[in-house]
Amino acid sequence: MIKYRQYQEDIVNRALYNNSLVVIPTSLGKTIVALLVSLDILLNWKKSKVLVLAPTRPLVFQHFQLFKKNTFLLDQCIALTGKIGPEIRKTIWKSSSFRVYFATPELVKNDIRDGTLNKDEFYLIIFDEAQRAVKDYSYTSISRHFYNNSDHGKHPLILGLSASPGAKEEKIKEICSNLFIEQIIAKSERDDDVLPYIFDTNIEHYSIEMNDYQKDLSALLNSLINDKILWLINNQFIRKRKVESVYRKDLLSLGDYIKSKLDPKNMNFFLLRALKVQSLSLILLYCRDLVESQGSFALKKFLDNAKDNFASKTYQELFLDSRVNEIIEKLKDHNNEPPPKLIKVLSVVSQFLDLKEDIKTSWSSSRDTDTFITKQGNLNYKDCKDKLVPTNYQKKILIFSQYRDTLEEITNFLNYNCIPCRGFYGQSNKNGQRGLSQDKQLSILGDFKMGKFPVLVATSVAEEGLNIPNVDLVLFYEPVPSEIRFIQRKGRTGRFSNGKVVILISKNSIDTKYLEISKRKVNRMKSSLQNSNFIFEKHDKRTFKNPDKMLESELFFLYEKSKQYSESVNEDNYNENINPILDSISSNSNKKIKSLVKKLSYRHRSSHDSEQSIPFTKRNLEDLYEVSLNLDRKKLVERVQRQIHDLLGKAGKTGLEVSYLNEVMGIDHEIIGKAIENLTKMKRTIWLNKNTVALIESIKFISGSKYSVSVEKIVMGKAIVIVNEKWYASLEPRDYFGPRALLKKGNTFDIIGELYRRAGTLHLIVKKII
Repeated sequence: MIKYRQYQEDIVNRALYNNSLVVIPTSLGKTIVALLVSLDILLNWKKSKVLVLAPTRPLVFQHFQLFKKNTFLLDQCIALTGKIGPEIRKTIWKSSSFRVYFATPELVKNDIRDGTLNKDEFYLIIFDEAQRAVKDYSYTSISRHFYNNSDHGKHPLILGLSASPGAKEEKIKEICSNLFIEQIIAKSERDDDVLPYIFDTNIEHYSIEMNDYQKDLSALLNSLINDKILWLINNQFIRKRKVESVYRKDLLSLGDYIKSKLDPKNMNFFLLRALKVQSLSLILLYCRDLVESQGSFALKKFLDNAKDNFASKTYQELFLDSRVNEIIEKLKDHNNEPPPKLIKVLSVVSQFLDLKEDIKTSWSSSRDTDTFITKQGNLNYKDCKDKLVPTNYQKKILIFSQYRDTLEEITNFLNYNCIPCRGFYGQSNKNGQRGLSQDKQLSILGDFKMGKFPVLVATSVAEEGLNIPNVDLVLFYEPVPSEIRFIQRKGRTGRFSNGKVVILISKNSIDTKYLEISKRKVNRMKSSLQNSNFIFEKHDKRTFKNPDKMLESELFFLYEKSKQYSESVNEDNYNENINPILDSISSNSNKKIKSLVKKLSYRHRSSHDSEQSIPFTKRNLEDLYEVSLNLDRKKLVERVQRQIHDLLGKAGKTGLEVSYLNEVMGIDHEIIGKAIENLTKMKRTIWLNKNTVALIESIKFISGSKYSVSVEKIVMGKAIVIVNEKWYASLEPRDYFGPRALLKKGNTFDIIGELYRRAGTLHLIVKKII
């Protein structure tokens, strides 16, 4: 039996007839609203399908589990992720057995592009965390696909869910436009029908003085920043007169402006110098923010990583400055001193857990997490027996940190001081540190929920949507300038009882600015939702006037099936000619997939034990997932490698951030990470910093001459080309370092390369495409 509240029922009744953006504070049950709307559609239109989209796999499975737990439609629900190969997904999309699909937007976008979905079958599309539907995010292209390309009168109902759509009215309008929204249904914590379910959340701010060591480092960095920005001001690249008035956004805008003025054919070295100074200014601002807001350990780790990227000329110039070397020496001398913020974290946590404060000062920030984690994954402590509570912990604390390095520092420091805690972060690998697999994430959350440890330290991964149990205290290691992230962090407490939020602020640092920005944006968002008069366009969609309800017998059948769900099918009633999975696979599909499907469908049929006779069922899809993954993953990674190579070639020596590649390519982040890893192993790419990758050929001098190349023909795996309209030459695959798409008959392009003779034949080496 689904338990729902009156305000949820009111929202559902309004959302059934118009495309809606539902804005409800965190913990007030957005997913229940989605569930109720879905059930109304599914039960009243028995041939309908519903698509539930969520930005991450854990969120996808959270929705999936909610449906399975609270309805008797579990047999008609399926969760799709990038681990399921395209061939299998194609079959699942076409199947009439499944009616509720849960998936990430990247996967759906790819399958739409491949023509796998029949969009007219879908009556309802749910966009969870709808605030993401801006710019080129996959939500935007998916909604346009369903509305711009569907038959007249078959556009699906759309339901967007968000706790925080944004502070600016322009952004809210953009979300509504991109999702074809016709109304906003907003509930606040002050609404009369919501108030009975709201618990008090006390917010405390602790202003922390930086120690003298941090102030010295900050002063050195400020002197460097002043020099760089003054150069930009004096040379009229920035119109502001005071260095203090120049912000990061000014420098970012300047970088875009300079890049737009650069001409690869006629290099302006003055502009190149300005671009380098702009880049150095951004790096130094980042360094100052690290030492002031995070602590000296964060600056040390950043500079250590920067040394590893010494191939970048910008970083080479950075380390040539004597003040930077002075900073490095200071960092070596004070590596064992915990920053004031870290000490305050320990104090707040100890008091909240009613533990005795006994801060150990002989702290080394280089201490490895493995000191506290046994091979079995359990916490391992020394000299803590008198301080640790042997049973499960009743109070729960969630600490948010902007950076994974800081998360590691907090986790190690608390464990070192006998407070059991674990780190929770994303799946991607960063700076040699492996990400957490989805199974590991779920395991950590499960242990936290059961009280095996009282403190969870998390990055932004824990801000959005994950089913993290209600916590008693949320601690911000630093403020965040985003109203969305502030609301999501705060919403982790005060769900089922009164909660508490503690925000740590370093005095006279970026923390102070960020705190004011987030407060201002939260107030602006509330005002935008309550006071603005949005004008919505009505869209042609399904009328939902003539229901084709599921029959009582059909409902009873599903109910009984959900009670006695079994994978086994009576072998006597099994028709071997009916195999929708095998029938749906196209004639040109991989033979190994076909073979496995057939094997799964009829395996054990010769067994004398009838209980072992298991024809094809949805559970067998797990086996298909594995073989499909092995068959398709390598091919997909290779294709993504080529795409990344092309994008990096266009970006040049500045490279591209991985987050940009993730957004632009719309492919599973793990695939992109693997593709970059392969390119790095092949010595095609290099990391400019922890977030940015570039082609090696773009940042180093390449010997050779400039040639104009025309492709005459492709024969026997190689190209015959005309060089400078004079000489015929052979271009072997091993001699070509460029995008394969260029090697088509009739294409002409300029290159840096070399000509050589082998066995009397002229050959061309293409080192770089210009």
